[in-house]
Formats: sequence, structure tokens, C-alpha cells
Amino acid sequence: MAWSFLPSWIDLESVSLSLDLPARTTLKRVAVATLSTSAATGSTALRLTLAPALLRVAFDPYLVIDLPPPLGDMGLQQVEYDLRSGAMTPNVFYTGGLLRVGKEAAEDEARAFLRGLVTSTPMAIPPYDPTTDPDLVLTVRQVLSNLEAEGGGVAFRGASLSARATLREELAGAVGRDGFRIPAGATILARVDVEGTTRAELEASPRVKRIQVDCSSVVLRKDGVDQADVRRFIVRRGGEITVEQIEPLGALGQAAGLESLVRLFGALATGGDAAALDPRRIEPSVVEGLVKEEIARALRPALVDWVQQNAEIVVGMDLRQVFGITEGAGVA
Repeated sequence: MAWSFLPSWIDLESVSLSLDLPARTTLKRVAVATLSTSAATGSTALRLTLAPALLRVAFDPYLVIDLPPPLGDMGLQQVEYDLRSGAMTPNVFYTGGLLRVGKEAAEDEARAFLRGLVTSTPMAIPPYDPTTDPDLVLTVRQVLSNLEAEGGGVAFRGASLSARATLREELAGAVGRDGFRIPAGATILARVDVEGTTRAELEASPRVKRIQVDCSSVVLRKDGVDQADVRRFIVRRGGEITVEQIEPLGALGQAAGLESLVRLFGALATGGDAAALDPRRIEPSVVEGLVKEEIARALRPALVDWVQQNAEIVVGMDLRQVFGITEGAGVA
């Protein structure tokens, strides 16, 4: 489904924002009850997931609904909000205590917590469709602001974004006869670790630290020919790439696979003894490592060029600033 802030050729299934909250962080206090992160672990991951018809707020480990004895404490794992009907479904359960009463009241408080998050946003009035919201970024910012206010100034320790999408059209980047292409229909799962530990820092200028991309197909082209399929790779700030999973294609895949790729990338033997790099004389893991390094070197110029050429493809965001890639040196 096309989202208004993305190009029409990106079919975004869902996007999630994860925030790390310190132990014993109180998110809501009602009468004698408190809703807070666990004291048993160093932090709790709060995960906001937005899909075309759903907002989910989940916690790992669960939030503790602390009640005075002899009432039993309860846990809140997640709350789901149907953006079309306005129905809220909390997952609340008992964690201890002698008297197992008050679950309905706890569920009501969980719903009240979620209502507090979406107040003063278009989400608060169903039906709401995030794919057509022209100010979706502002809407999400208000949700984060509400979260901070609800908890009396919640201090985030870190943030990451994740998204699952399908490409409707082919995506390609090239420098000369080398480059990459992602075919139409490919599925992408990306996790983005973002710099900044406060809401203000995240909103002012999001900066990528690391992106892990799992894709059904990222085809590496060398000398104008498809040579390998890169299934998982890491992109760090400045455009540095680490390749983790590859699969030789075409004649290379049918013949000697990684050994053929070693011969293809002649730079592996530059300045050294070519015989010493003969795949038949070194360990398979070394062969694979050399190939991954060369593929990363081949992909980076094409990626940098693509970011520079498509810097404003996402509405309201400059990808050159996000990735730390400049037109001159290529790295910021």
C-alpha cells in the first residue's frame, strides 16, 4: 500500500519505532496503582508499530501494574488499537499476589494509557488512515511527546526503526558498468539504529548509525553482468558496507561459485602473490571473506551515488544528512 510520504513504488507493510526505557520508569500513576518498567532488567524495550489499520504498543519485558497487597500485581504486554473502529485490546495478566481481582480495571487503565499517547493527534478520531496522513511525521512526533509527558519526562536510552516493505518497481544504482539492482517484487526488512537518546535529538536531525538490510534479492552487477545476489548487508554512517550473505548467480553459481567470484574480482590479487589467493589453496571461510570484502567495495560507490541522486525521495527528509553522505568527500 502506498504511503503519502513515500514514493508510490514502495509498498510499506508496517513500520516500528523501538525505544529503550530505564528500569523503574513510571509511565502512568493512577490512585494507588502505578504502571512502570520492570526493576528486574536493565531496560525495557517499548515498541510502537504502525500499519495501515493498526497501532500496537508493546513492551519487552512487560510493564508492571503495581498494586498494594493483598491485591495481585499484573503485567501489561501490549495494547492494540484498531485505527478504523477505535477498539483497544490490551493484553493484561496476573503476575502474583493472593487476590486476583481488578483485571478489568487494569485493562481500562491500559486503554487510558494508549488514549493518552494518541491525544491531540488525528489517530484519536477513528477511522484514521496513516497512509493518507500528509503530516504523519508530525503525528508520530506528537505521540512521542505525549509519551514523554505521560511519564513525567521519560529518558530514552536509544532508538531504532524497522520496516517491512515490497518494491513495486526495480530499484537500481550504478557507477559505470558496476552497481546493484533490486528487482520489482523484492521484499525488504530493514532495521535502522539511530543516533540520539532524547526525543528532541531524534526529532531535530535523525542520523543513522547502522542499518541491517535483509532482502530477498539485491543483485550485484560487475562489468554490466549480474554476478551475485546479496541477501544481507550492513550499512554504517558514511555509506560503509559490510556484506553478510551472498549467493553467486548465473554461470558463476553453476560453476565454481565463490571460487569464480574470487577470480572475477582481480583486485584480490593486486600487489600480492596471485597463487597465494588461489581458492584451492586457502580455507573456504577465507575465500568467502575476501569475496564479501570486494563486493562491499563494489557496492559502496553505487550506494553513495544513489543517495546523492535521490536525497529527497522521502518527504521531509534529506537522505544525505541521514546517512552522513556529502556530495564532495562522500562521508560526513
